[in-house]
This record gives sequence, structure tokens and C-alpha cells, in this order.
Amino acid sequence: MPVLAPDWTDTAACRTTPYRWLATAPGRLYGEDTAAELAATFPQDDYVRLDATGAGRDKTYRNYSRPLLGPGQDVPAGLPALWRGLVADLAGEPYRRQVAALLDQPVAAAVEIRLVRHADTDWLGPHTDRADKLFSHVLYFNPGWQAGWGGCLEILDGDDPTAVHDRVVPQLGASALLVRSDRSWHQVGAVTAGRGRERRSLVLHGLR
Repeated sequence: MPVLAPDWTDTAACRTTPYRWLATAPGRLYGEDTAAELAATFPQDDYVRLDATGAGRDKTYRNYSRPLLGPGQDVPAGLPALWRGLVADLAGEPYRRQVAALLDQPVAAAVEIRLVRHADTDWLGPHTDRADKLFSHVLYFNPGWQAGWGGCLEILDGDDPTAVHDRVVPQLGASALLVRSDRSWHQVGAVTAGRGRERRSLVLHGLR
């Protein structure tokens, strides 16, 4: 049974400044009960700790990452049933065609999907995505998340981390869809230290 709502793009309208992007509210991609079950069964194992800090790097970040699906790969059998359904939907041609129509792009040839956990003080610095990507779609699984806890996706006017144009709070059921371009600067603010909470997300890239 499909997990994504078949009409999730029907009333969607992309913002055009500072580049093309879209934030979807909780309840748009799937219902509240589905979102709650996905959050409760968010996979916890097989993550790698990544730490790319220091001067001279094009992209700085610190998080836990777990690849789920690459081009030509099958949906991992070890995932909970609802997660297998979600990944299958996101890898399918109907989803890729919906996104292409919404963003006025070619249909992505394939997708790559990974899970990401940001712990206390983890972040992702200002960057644009690789040129082999058409778009990025980030889905959030954080019940009750508040903006004051950090971890917001920040849409930037340029490579200056203080030039924040807008923010997306990583609330349960919300998502953010970004068109890749040389202007599509964005970052993830640091998760507030000492709260003991993790920011959990699924990151999908549509590939040329």
C-alpha cells in the first residue's frame, strides 16, 4: 500500500526567492498517524559518525549518517514494513514524475536516500549541492520539535551563514524540497546543546 499521499503536490506552490524551494506542512505527505508510526520506528542502527570540521573545507558538518538506497539498489529488507513502503514510494517513477512537474525539471534518472541524525551541537554548514543532483528532499521525524531547539533548515541568500532568508522547523511530518543550483545555498543550524534530543531526517537526492 502506498505511504505517500498521491495528491501531495496538487496544491503545492514553490517559492522563487532566493531560489526555487518548497516547504510542505505536516499532514501533506502522509497522515498524522503514519507520521507518528514512522517516527516511532525510525531506524536506530548502522549509522556512521561523520565529522568534517576545520578550515579549508568546501562543506562542514557533523552528524550520524546511514545510506538507505542508491541507484539500482533494492529497498533494504531489514527496514520496518512502513519504512519499506516509504522508501519504495520515494524511489518510484510516480514520485519522480510528480517532483519533476512541480519543479519544472526533467524527471530524475534515479534517487539516493539516506537517514541522518543530528545530536547535540551537530550542524551542517552553508553549501550548495553537487551538480549531478536535480533536487534535494528532506523529510522530518521529530515529534514536538521547537525552533528554539536549533536544527532548522536555513535557506540562505548566499554563502554567508548569517544571511538567513527563511527557516524550516524540522517538525514531524514536515518536509523541504530544494532545487539544486549554484545559488541554492542552505545550512542546518546547530542543535541546541544539553537537551539530549536528536534531529532525525530522511535526505533524498534526485540525480540527473
